[in-house]
Amino acid sequence: MKRSTLFIPFLLIITMAIPGCKDEDNPANGGGGSTVVPITADLFPLTVGHKLTYGGFATAPNGGAMIPDPTGSYRSVWTIASNAAPTPLGGTATAVVDSTTGPFGPGGVVVTVSRTLLLQKDSAGDFLFMQTIGPFKRAFGIPVGTTGPDTLIWVAVARPSHGVGATGMQWTAYDSSFTGTGGVAVRLEIFGVFEATEVVNDNTVANDGPATERLTYRSRTWRRITAGGTVVQDDATTSILWLGEDLGPVKMRLVEDTENIGHDRTLSAINF
Repeated sequence: MKRSTLFIPFLLIITMAIPGCKDEDNPANGGGGSTVVPITADLFPLTVGHKLTYGGFATAPNGGAMIPDPTGSYRSVWTIASNAAPTPLGGTATAVVDSTTGPFGPGGVVVTVSRTLLLQKDSAGDFLFMQTIGPFKRAFGIPVGTTGPDTLIWVAVARPSHGVGATGMQWTAYDSSFTGTGGVAVRLEIFGVFEATEVVNDNTVANDGPATERLTYRSRTWRRITAGGTVVQDDATTSILWLGEDLGPVKMRLVEDTENIGHDRTLSAINF
């Protein structure tokens, strides 16, 4: 097995043409209610030393086909490493080391790739991941700058303070405008919502036995891209997280982009 270690921020997902629905700051999923009931559960306790292990598979850029894994090598481990890691954009954050093994090398060679994810969580339990919009900028001819921070942003991936389902409301996770090829104005908007609660089966064995049923809160993020005043992409899912109380992500779907693979993961072990 080959091993490589990289420092890459959490990936922003870019898929270039998916139609979708209207994204307004209104109650989620047609709930129609006017009262938001915050989620009070801690959906991702950031305790240094906590380790979450996942099984699953990877998906290829530009289309999302499952990457063949004949030996069943896919495995991802998230380790909470620090709550005071400096960030490229200033300030500090929680550092989560993501060590993922799979058939990612030339010809499907199994390799292990390590990256550090940076996350900030506030007193309401809302949290943001640092992500890169490099693929988006390159796709629209937007200058990417000369340093890493030129393509890095904070994205509000989950906001429990905004509730869930009929008593929830979607949020704007990111919104900024740029100048692309030929002087065209390009706007990138990212939205999020807790769609519903959902009971899912994970594969943990360390503490709870196999096929453990867990009540989770399902969060989805998606994007809208407007170029030259015309919406060219809408409601394109970028991630889905199933978050368990006092646990963190039980399942996750991180959608592939034009340059990077995607991941479909289910919890298989914890050390706490």
